[in-house]
Amino acid sequence: MAAVSGQPRATPPLSKTQNAVSGAIAGVVARVVIAPIDVVKIRFQLQTIGPSKQPKYRGIIQSMALITREEGFRALWKGNWPAEYLYLSYGAVQFLVYDEILKLFPEHTPKDIKTILSGAMAGSAATVATYPFDLLRTRFAMQGSQRVYSSMLDAYRQIISSEGVAGFYRGIWPSVLQIAPYMGLLFGVQDILSKQFAKNERLRIGGLDHFLSGAIAGIVGKTAVMPFDVVRKRMQVQGPNRKSYVITDIPKYSGSGFLRCARQIMRVEGYRALYKGLWPSILKSAPNSAVTFWVVGECRKVFRVINEQK
Repeated sequence: MAAVSGQPRATPPLSKTQNAVSGAIAGVVARVVIAPIDVVKIRFQLQTIGPSKQPKYRGIIQSMALITREEGFRALWKGNWPAEYLYLSYGAVQFLVYDEILKLFPEHTPKDIKTILSGAMAGSAATVATYPFDLLRTRFAMQGSQRVYSSMLDAYRQIISSEGVAGFYRGIWPSVLQIAPYMGLLFGVQDILSKQFAKNERLRIGGLDHFLSGAIAGIVGKTAVMPFDVVRKRMQVQGPNRKSYVITDIPKYSGSGFLRCARQIMRVEGYRALYKGLWPSILKSAPNSAVTFWVVGECRKVFRVINEQK
């Protein structure tokens, strides 16, 4: 239908496919950027420290240099293929579900409430849908020169054979418990800040408002849920190959509950162990969220131009 003369033409809404593609592209681009920090973060989280034991990985730069020296430069991208599949599918599901859930709220619902709840539900849905890739990403990132898995197909066969289908979902509950508040905070904080930043004409150039708001939102969200992330990583590498990774003294945790695992970590290593890898996590989350929201924003601009020309 043609626009009424003298009135601006309404911008056509994005389709489900366009929202999913925007999220998928953003996920792939963000993963390439943050992969080395992610490998370091995972190793920080899985190494244990005792009174008479010095940590192998002590700082971000030291860890990157050590990994490169012992395993080669490409080791900084270990687990990148399952991670790319994870980020691609996660981004697609997350932004597709987020926009669809937003439409379900009554019109009188406060915008901030809709944003936070939609973000939490979208994150939970994306986590459950893509969790096997997350587990594979962790296990591949922990492989040393002696590989446990030679390929994703080999990993699939080994896990199915020795651990069953449930093996792909080790640590799923800490992930679900973590992702709801994390994504709620992420989308909520990003939405609030982007509105404020958008008032500044200079920040709107090149999508800088989305970039900055996404970075700050990532820092806030990751700090809030860090203990869940540490527990999740410890549970993901449980199983018959627990002592075959580059860190060979990963503790065994009885049961599969989040609280039981968290209590054991605090009893043996202290409560600060639940925040292991916080700094690389923040350094990872800030550019990850910034790049994600920036790429999504730019993709949506392109799709809106395409829609207006139809």
